[in-house]
Amino acid sequence: MFPKPERLWPDTATILERSRGVFFAQWEELLRLRRVVIKTSSPEDIHDLRIASRRFRAALELFYPFVAKCHKNELRRKVQKLTRVLGGQRNIDEALLFFQAPSRADHSADSVLIKTLSSMRPLELKRIKNMLTSFDHRNLDKMARKMVAGVNETSIAERSSITLLSYFSDVSIRQYMSIHQLLAGATRPENFSSRHALRIAIKKWRYFFEIIAKILDRDYSIFLEQLKEYQSVLGRMNDIIEFETLLRNMNLPKGELERAKAALKTEETLLLDSFVELVERKPLTYTFLI
Repeated sequence: MFPKPERLWPDTATILERSRGVFFAQWEELLRLRRVVIKTSSPEDIHDLRIASRRFRAALELFYPFVAKCHKNELRRKVQKLTRVLGGQRNIDEALLFFQAPSRADHSADSVLIKTLSSMRPLELKRIKNMLTSFDHRNLDKMARKMVAGVNETSIAERSSITLLSYFSDVSIRQYMSIHQLLAGATRPENFSSRHALRIAIKKWRYFFEIIAKILDRDYSIFLEQLKEYQSVLGRMNDIIEFETLLRNMNLPKGELERAKAALKTEETLLLDSFVELVERKPLTYTFLI
């Protein structure tokens, strides 16, 4: 449990002003990185754009009840599609890193697996470029600006009977309850779906606290590091599932396929042990006290 903050919370006007600032900053960062990726096509920039799209979606979801209905579903849908398309190349790049690691030297650069993965990258990059080119950023920017401006005292009063600070607390409680319900079952080896749901829930809670820390001017860095640690190990476990999907769509020699599956199974076991150890060593507890 984290101690109650000694400083007073910001007043309503300050919270609203900072909320609009954070909301719009997330959108501007997405647009900036879109322009960067169109120019560079670098894996690092694509990864950063994917994260930026997720962070904007988190901000949009947080303020969703307070923005006008017009167009907000369209904006959410298009940014979600952008996130999904950007994930294809990332999965391929991570699979190449995994299977080419020194500890897995049996998958050389000349292997069918590595050649097949490498040949998939240009196709994914083309998909990304097409998506970014067709992304109607000018029209979507108008929508986003209207939504940001709509986060004001009038919209809060019209759509909620509680203060914005109380609303943030309620969101945090609901997000934590989802995590709490999933944690125990997620440590069992067969519960792949629970771990997948837990990874998403923890990611959402982390993005929530990144936003709240800026709005309320609070230091949640220690707690965010803990969430990041959980997200990291669960993310690597999800990578194994993504790699298995890639393998199913490849026409690999039997022996090479069996070695690849064995490597994934070994890694999966190690990651599950790490996850169980993390849960026991650093159990997640509720924070965000008012």
